[in-house]
Amino acid sequence: MEKIKRTERTLAYKGAWISFYKDKMSFANGNTADWDFIHHNGAAAMVAEEEDGRIVMIRQWRPGADGEILELPAGGINPGEEPMSAAVRELREETGALCEEAKSLLMIQPSPAYNDEKVSIFYCKVSGYSDIEPDENEYITIERYTLDDLIAMIMTGTISDSKTVAGLFAYRELQKRENA
Repeated sequence: MEKIKRTERTLAYKGAWISFYKDKMSFANGNTADWDFIHHNGAAAMVAEEEDGRIVMIRQWRPGADGEILELPAGGINPGEEPMSAAVRELREETGALCEEAKSLLMIQPSPAYNDEKVSIFYCKVSGYSDIEPDENEYITIERYTLDDLIAMIMTGTISDSKTVAGLFAYRELQKRENA
């Protein structure tokens, strides 16, 4: 028996990357409620390790944080694009870093209580560099850190972005398993 059922969905706003809906929900106990729901086209991120072991990171302004944050290179998945291709593309566009072979780390749902965004996170070894190609209104600073330094920044709250936290901890776990 379904305990919660959507009985109606109305599109309230359609943007470039998200659509905002007003849902009517019914519950097994007979109650009904209005719920907000956001559809997101999906995103992809990359943990890119340089030859010396440092991880390529970006610092940029994010509206949800109302300031600059340090995060993994990432971005939206274009229509018809595979998540891995999007992660490789975003890495190149934002940092100039190239990777010949990306591998999947994990997929996360940052806020499933009110949206369906899925962020696919990959890792690669940087194989070279090209020119960066940021979006017209992207202002990015490229930074490099050891994985230990990044984990320490997570633990002190300096890094709080969910895809970055998940991606870095998953990458650390992968390295532990490969080195065991």
